[in-house]
Amino acid sequence: MHNGVGANNDKPLVSVVICTRNRERHLGRALQSLTEQDFDPAGFEIIVVDNHSTDGTLALARKFRDEHPGHNIRVVQEPKKGLTFARNRGIAESKGTYIAFIDDDAVAPVDYVKNIARCARELGNRYQACGGKVLPLYETGKPPAWMSRYIQRVISITDWGDKPKVLRRSYPVGCNMFFRRDFFERVGMFSTDVFMRSEDKYIFYKARKAGIPILYYPGVWVKHFIEKERYGLEYVRRVSYINGLSDRMMIRSLYEKPLVPLLRKGMDLVIKLTVAAGLWLMFTFRGQPVKGKALFLAIWNNLKGFFLGRPSE
Repeated sequence: MHNGVGANNDKPLVSVVICTRNRERHLGRALQSLTEQDFDPAGFEIIVVDNHSTDGTLALARKFRDEHPGHNIRVVQEPKKGLTFARNRGIAESKGTYIAFIDDDAVAPVDYVKNIARCARELGNRYQACGGKVLPLYETGKPPAWMSRYIQRVISITDWGDKPKVLRRSYPVGCNMFFRRDFFERVGMFSTDVFMRSEDKYIFYKARKAGIPILYYPGVWVKHFIEKERYGLEYVRRVSYINGLSDRMMIRSLYEKPLVPLLRKGMDLVIKLTVAAGLWLMFTFRGQPVKGKALFLAIWNNLKGFFLGRPSE
């Protein structure tokens, strides 16, 4: 049972938003985990935002809703394609004091909502922008051969330990983030103008620029399904390139005079590339050259995307 912080039957404490498009294969698992919460169903709602699916995703969501009348599940459609449009629709539809986002291929533990409530109870209004752990759920049962702790963010793995802390330079990932409703009133909604893969980073950059602390709260965690299609080095290259391009576009959008932030970010990437070269040697000496190669490939393509990328790529 929830503790009633900011919640009643008309206004739940937590709104959990799942944005989805053509993910019939995964969505049911995510929804099932949310209906198994150790928390009063009256204290939270589940909002599925279907972003113009063309497979059976929408039908699956509606069927799941109808089969779970004891839970407050709503299914809405957002015709404008794009994750930010879907997230903003979820915010507009939500009623909770806290708005949480998890991916449609994520699985929440039974105490997921309870721990959002615990965070609200323990920390009150001090933190409006939060994120937690994202642990991998590998399709093959084991990580790709190139995986190391230096590169795990490529597939959104996030783990900064077991104690809450304010993030100074890092930021949560969109697979597991939650906000107080008044955060969006203060900094605005998710931007529909920034490039792909930078939407959640952008909202946290805006928070930091506005002086809003970003909290890492590890008690709120999810497992994220990692498809075997993401196991190849080509995936590492492509995602890293897009991330670099997205970072440049985000900085240009965020700052009226972006030259200094762009130079700072570029120098940071150059330093990281130098470190990655050293780590490649280290992994090679350990008999794991593919780990070093993947790390160098990731930073190199991040740098290429940042300096040379074009929005059409």
